[in-house]
Amino acid sequence: MKQTIRIMMMVLLTVGAMTAAAQNPFADEPIQNVPSVSQPTMPNVHTPTGSIGLIFKYGNMHFKILTDNTVEVTGEVRSVCKGRVEIPNIVKHDGKTYQVVAIGNWAFNTSSKMTELVIPKSIQLIKTNAFFRVGLKEVIIPGDSVKVEKSAFLACDKLLVATLNGKKPRCSANAFSRCTSMKELRIRGIRASNNGKKLNTGTSKEPHTVIIKVIE
Repeated sequence: MKQTIRIMMMVLLTVGAMTAAAQNPFADEPIQNVPSVSQPTMPNVHTPTGSIGLIFKYGNMHFKILTDNTVEVTGEVRSVCKGRVEIPNIVKHDGKTYQVVAIGNWAFNTSSKMTELVIPKSIQLIKTNAFFRVGLKEVIIPGDSVKVEKSAFLACDKLLVATLNGKKPRCSANAFSRCTSMKELRIRGIRASNNGKKLNTGTSKEPHTVIIKVIE
């Protein structure tokens, strides 16, 4: 009887040890004292009022937040404008001020009733198709290092003169494609040897010549 009880106790101890090992495969390893680590103090990081990519309306235009303090006129919600249009250099939203640095794709496309445009010097990028088929007759782009992408003023068939008046503007050769009434492209900050050169803004089937005038 005593022998039977001894065997049963040994079996129970063995099963208990196996169960504990199954639950904790590292049970045989000594438990080490882990020192408590205090959480590091987080620096004061400024959280922007609006989220990046947020679109809001200011005046009669829509703007998209690019960074904590810059926005672009957006084409995701088209700004329908007519007559004289003045793009602001700064806008406000939810108590925060943003600088307007770009004019986005399709921002003013097919705004045929837009006849006059004022672009601030803060604009550094005019994207593709930003002014597709607008009714402008003249445009002045004053940014010192502005970049005008291809087809930015595609098919503006009433446009006569375009002026890039900044110190070092960059303009795609196709920025004014199919501007069939355009006569002159005035550019500051390029070589004087370019003065009087002809630029084809038409197509191979319907060529159109624009004269480049260098502004001193």
